[in-house]
Amino acid sequence: MKSSYDPIAWAYRTYWGPFSVRRFMPILERLLLPHLPAGAHILDLGCGTGHLAQVLCEKGYHITGIDISAEMVREAQEVAPQAVCFQQDMRTFRRERTFHAAVALFATMNHLLDVRDFKHVLENVRCSLRSGGWFVFDFNTPSGLKERWQGTEVVVKEDMTVISQGTFDETLGVAETTITTFRPEGGAWLRTDTVIKLRGYEENNVKEWIRATGFERVVMHRITGKVGEGRVFALCRKPDSA
Repeated sequence: MKSSYDPIAWAYRTYWGPFSVRRFMPILERLLLPHLPAGAHILDLGCGTGHLAQVLCEKGYHITGIDISAEMVREAQEVAPQAVCFQQDMRTFRRERTFHAAVALFATMNHLLDVRDFKHVLENVRCSLRSGGWFVFDFNTPSGLKERWQGTEVVVKEDMTVISQGTFDETLGVAETTITTFRPEGGAWLRTDTVIKLRGYEENNVKEWIRATGFERVVMHRITGKVGEGRVFALCRKPDSA
């Protein structure tokens, strides 16, 4: 199972993973963690290189992480050795009534380019949660992708260079980012290229799909600042009787 993140897993571990956790952990601490018992079992969908899993493990939670990228999982096992991380497609993953909560952050849900897949993941999560379990995920709206995923970004460090070039198709509502990385290896600079695609979803549609899946207490939350432009955090709960 190949993933477009395989070639850049090392760069994600170095740059995007730590950066994203610093931005998003305060939101989890406000929206989700107050609802959970000590030592809760949490499913981390799209766990990436394991930086969020590691922080949650340090707080005493039991983390199961899944990611479609084998290389991202390999990095996660090093970053978060206390977590259980394995390669799995979130469209097919399901464990019956196992977790107190699930999270899918850092635009994980935007990687689902088909509405049917989006709805299928919601159903998989609902089935994987215990009664009364919580699900938190973020997603970019089409306007958010248009605003923040276009243009060029260059990161230059002593041991790496990353160039991201993004475009947005307004007709499809899909952002496409070409990521080129360079890192020193054997006296030369090794280049890798990959393409990441994200689909934007409208807030009202997502809220409707969440409720249709059987979740309750649906709350849509936005944050201020550039990282919050066109980004929505959804919080929902599986009913006690489910």
